[in-house]
Amino acid sequence: MKPFSRLSTEVIVDNPWHRYCRDRYVHRDGSEGDYFYVDMPGSCGIIPVLADGRTVLLKVQRYLLGSELWEFPIGGMQAGEDALTVAKKELAEEAGYAAARWDALGSFAPYKGVSNERCHFFLARDLKECGQELESSEAIEVHLLSLAEAREKVLGQELPDGQSMAGLMLLERSGLLS
Repeated sequence: MKPFSRLSTEVIVDNPWHRYCRDRYVHRDGSEGDYFYVDMPGSCGIIPVLADGRTVLLKVQRYLLGSELWEFPIGGMQAGEDALTVAKKELAEEAGYAAARWDALGSFAPYKGVSNERCHFFLARDLKECGQELESSEAIEVHLLSLAEAREKVLGQELPDGQSMAGLMLLERSGLLS
């Protein structure tokens, strides 16, 4: 049997956002073992940039951490959803904006080793306000800041949001705002 081949998958917990699974798989030496992980369809993040160069940054109350975090709009995907479609929905719901111009910045693994999630990031431009549509589980304030100020807020907080930091790096790598 080929190393790292999946032999079986057992879903231990299933909910609307993720599944907790146990795979039986083949180790490098040919022996069998268990691998526990969070199976997630993915997530999408957006760096929205207004015509004047300011960006939309959110101050989000995060239940699990018991604190507020500065972050870009980010949301989870459901199985089978298209990343750009989810990004458009999240930008409107969380930030209250719609964009006419979208550029893919790339994707990354936010929690490798524990989850198979891939986070897709986009640059959104030609923005128009459309009003937030928050879920009852969300507490989000919208702030308009220069990109430099937003970068400082994201990187300067005590507990930075990893997805927003990675999104900034993907934006810098893209050269789209140079």
